[in-house]
Amino acid sequence: MSENINNEAVKASQTPSSQSSPSPSLGWIDALVVIIAFAVSMGLGGVLCLALGVRMPGEAMTTSFDVEVLEAAASMQARFVAIAYLLSMVICYALLFIYFRLRKMPLKECVYTRFSVSPIRLLTGYVLMWFVSIAVEPLSSLLPGDQDALGSGGWLLISAVLLAPLFEESIFRGYLGGVLRKSYGGLAAWIISAVVFGVVHAIPSVILTATLSGLVLGYYYFRTRSLWMVVALHALNNLTACFLRMIDMGDVSVREMLGGGALYWGVYAFCTLVAVAALVSMGRYVKGIKSDNNSLK
Repeated sequence: MSENINNEAVKASQTPSSQSSPSPSLGWIDALVVIIAFAVSMGLGGVLCLALGVRMPGEAMTTSFDVEVLEAAASMQARFVAIAYLLSMVICYALLFIYFRLRKMPLKECVYTRFSVSPIRLLTGYVLMWFVSIAVEPLSSLLPGDQDALGSGGWLLISAVLLAPLFEESIFRGYLGGVLRKSYGGLAAWIISAVVFGVVHAIPSVILTATLSGLVLGYYYFRTRSLWMVVALHALNNLTACFLRMIDMGDVSVREMLGGGALYWGVYAFCTLVAVAALVSMGRYVKGIKSDNNSLK
């Protein structure tokens, strides 16, 4: 009997060490590794794409006055972006797989992958992302930015609607948000993953909008615990942006659409109030998500 009790005591003493909470210092290291892996893979993806013979359009094509040549150049550019993005995804996932295996950290401890896509939440999230973009439009319109480097046509749909949502959400909401949540809680994960998500877009006029959109995406990720939910939301938002580009309205602001009069300012005020109230409510929710060093609220 005494031997059994001693064995149970030994097992009990070993349990906390095998299921110990993540160290905050390791949390920053994990987050930094995710960011570096993304940056390195994006660079390697482009280099590998060129090595495989996939070319970007030359200056003669991009400066041509022939509409058909310009369309061919845009399609060629979009093809390069899509293939480079795909190669980057493979490289990044491989790097992170190796790293987390070395860390002996199961991905299920970091990434919420429950398959759940609520149509109502998808619609409300989509509307909120547009409200946020309208709210910051006066500021973002003052910043330089050109998204012509993304190209156009079917290849743009592949990269923007399929590859980008899957890759970016799994990296920024899944891996980055996951390791930060484990060590520092929901609020830090929510804000930092959104800021990094915005910064990597690089285009000044897009950074602010992408950051705030990242807050919306991060909230729905933590709320639904479903990576697929935010992938679908991201894809729907990008699909709308691609459609506007196809009908030559991608660079047309809401203010220009509505004429800039009383109607516009009424719409702007409404969207801004709803966006601010929603972001404050989201912040309160994610603040209640504690790190694995504390009990979940």
